[in-house]
Amino acid sequence: MNLINKSILTTLLSSSVLFSLGCGGEEEVVEAPKTIKTVVKKPKPKTTVQLMDELSIDNRIFVDELEAPREEKSRIALLQFFDAMLKSDVASLKNSISMGDRIELEAMINAGLSEYMNTVTRLDLKIGLDPSGSDCVMGVFEIGMDYQVQLWGFQFDGQKSTFTSMPTQPNLVDTLSGNWITSYFALIDKQTQIALQPDAGSSYILAGETDKETNSGSQDDGPSGPPSRPGGPATPGH
Repeated sequence: MNLINKSILTTLLSSSVLFSLGCGGEEEVVEAPKTIKTVVKKPKPKTTVQLMDELSIDNRIFVDELEAPREEKSRIALLQFFDAMLKSDVASLKNSISMGDRIELEAMINAGLSEYMNTVTRLDLKIGLDPSGSDCVMGVFEIGMDYQVQLWGFQFDGQKSTFTSMPTQPNLVDTLSGNWITSYFALIDKQTQIALQPDAGSSYILAGETDKETNSGSQDDGPSGPPSRPGGPATPGH
């Protein structure tokens, strides 16, 4: 009997030792803590409506939110430039326009820029790109039932903005369609091609004249040439 008990005890001890060796034979794998990357999202720019309210921008200005620059500073620069124009803030305008346009600005001031801007009832800003991919903005000035257009090249380096006026012919608004900025550059390109043709009289057709009107004109009348760069909208009715 004692012999049997010893056998059972020996078997139990052997099993216990084997079990302990089996459990302790494998090393516990400890996973390294995962690195959590913190992604800092850029804050969304304030809407043009919010900026206009905060900066006391003239409420005659309208900008399509979908066309507005993504950078908030660029939005501010655009709004402040046209606000200065509507308010005839000469000092601010001079700091924002190219050197060549400053001469034109002086002429506009002498011609009654302030009085003219007081007659503007609405100013729509259309924002896009020129053929080279640079930013530009078109101001569509509403004066009663009349509309005048001026296109500006727009550069902003993060600190300072510079606007450069582009050629504008009288009643340009009547010739634009679809995307007005794209239409403008297509018109300028067409006008350049026509100006290079031997038949100079054909350039009148671009301005809306008919062949009959062209032929009935004086033989001494030459082509109108490239549109002038007034640096602002044309006088109503011209």
